[in-house]
Amino acid sequence: MIEARLWGPAPGGGARCRLCARGCAIPEGGRGFCRVRECRGGVLYSLNYGYDGALNLDPVEKKPLYHFLPGTLTFSVGAPGCSFDCLGCQNASLSRPDPEWPGVRKGGADPARLAEAALETGARSLSFTYSEPTVFYEYAKDAGEAAMELGLPSAWVTNGFMGAEALEGVSGHVLAMNVDLKGFTESFYREVTGGRLGPVKDTIERARSLGIWTEVTTLLIPTLNDGEAELNSLAGFLAGVDPFMPWHVSRFSPMRMQSHLKPTGTGELEAARAIGLKCGLKHVYLGNARGDGYGDTLCPGCGETLIARDGFSVARNVLGADGICPYCGVGVSGVWG
Repeated sequence: MIEARLWGPAPGGGARCRLCARGCAIPEGGRGFCRVRECRGGVLYSLNYGYDGALNLDPVEKKPLYHFLPGTLTFSVGAPGCSFDCLGCQNASLSRPDPEWPGVRKGGADPARLAEAALETGARSLSFTYSEPTVFYEYAKDAGEAAMELGLPSAWVTNGFMGAEALEGVSGHVLAMNVDLKGFTESFYREVTGGRLGPVKDTIERARSLGIWTEVTTLLIPTLNDGEAELNSLAGFLAGVDPFMPWHVSRFSPMRMQSHLKPTGTGELEAARAIGLKCGLKHVYLGNARGDGYGDTLCPGCGETLIARDGFSVARNVLGADGICPYCGVGVSGVWG
């Protein structure tokens, strides 16, 4: 265990965590909503530092990040804990660890060694993913900074429910984010995630203002967040932040406490894409489904296919490191090299 960062004393005793937008007031001996930050002797501790709950070498497209070093591999790391409790979570055993989980691992992974291991695999980046990077902030920050010294930038796959301090604290080495924008009503966030919409919108806007390349994913859940009016509002918001910000609309598969719902149909995915394009977004991708052009990157100027994808694999890429379309000379937003 190490002392946590971004916390202070709470009125009346205990600790106030400032990592995420929840701002938990944690009493002596208690833990935050994430289950991995505990107050002991008036000090807040991180229980998951160096605890690698998941390690994999993934295509960066799997995050999904389509405009960030496409066709490369990213060393993916996840640790226990989350600031949400989504009804359909696919990684609940990692994101919502048993409350009795002690959070003790002998010989926890050293951040510098993790960065070296990522470099040795041939990865071009280090991704913090699978659960919620915000709640293993200390480890993600230390490992990310160590990796940046070796020339490896970091990417976060996040629910976006973080405080401004946390985001600004990693902006020097986190060059890309994929933010889950899970719906576009406060009622959806309250009932399905246990969180709030407002802070997620703030994170998307703040990340772009900090120069972090940002892509957004929405899991399209039938009857819950797939209404035309809601999708129009969501896509309009993204286009207002940056019309060149990629939007990934993903197919839902029934899981956990949402096993009674039906999977998303391809027609529903395509309808959502049409809404995104109509609202002014230039890059809308369809995920968790196979279809002609679902993952292809088109030039926003001439419409030519610049990157053709088959699932998570890049089949053809005619973009250079400068991101200039070779057909019409228009620049394509992203981090290409």
